[in-house]
Amino acid sequence: MKNNGEIIALKKPNIKHAKVTIIGDGTLCLNKMNDVAVRTLTDERKNKSKSLEKPNMWEEIITAIHWRDGKPKDFSEKGLYKALKENAPCITAFGLKKSFGDAVVRNGIDKYKTKFDASVNIVAENGLVPIKFAQYSIDEKLMSPKKGSPVLVHLNRFSGWSAEIEIDFVENIYSLEQIVNIINLAGFGIGIGSGRSSGYGRYHVETVE
Repeated sequence: MKNNGEIIALKKPNIKHAKVTIIGDGTLCLNKMNDVAVRTLTDERKNKSKSLEKPNMWEEIITAIHWRDGKPKDFSEKGLYKALKENAPCITAFGLKKSFGDAVVRNGIDKYKTKFDASVNIVAENGLVPIKFAQYSIDEKLMSPKKGSPVLVHLNRFSGWSAEIEIDFVENIYSLEQIVNIINLAGFGIGIGSGRSSGYGRYHVETVE
């Protein structure tokens, strides 16, 4: 490359690829805002009258999960367990990447996570990383919202879980060994999914390819 007659040597980034398998050290909770809650909030903002129709519990449970093959259409108990068998629950690449960057700062590896964010990418279709799991359960819990009376919610819990994370990284900025160390720190101190402040979603690196 020439700049005002001078030749500038461009250093090509040394981009590498790796597959990192993480294993859960405890329960994983996957509970994003479900479709029923979204509709309720949307109606409230539009000043629509509250529907008297009883919410479909199974729609709440199913749509609180990100799914590898898209959202299931059968909002029933049968539909849920069919999806768990034939589809796959997912954690988000965005959530994982954010936790890795947070671990960089919290553990004093770098003052900011900007360099890490720019040099490490998670390769995931639709931004989703499927999980495998040994057991699934629905936990009923009374939650107290800021306004109104307590409400009964259903929480998706997975145990014996694992996930394969595909990453691309610039090797001359962070080595694979450093990245694996950061992932382990994120798994130990931050976790993934819901309920992280209570210790859910913790994990460690099992294998690296």
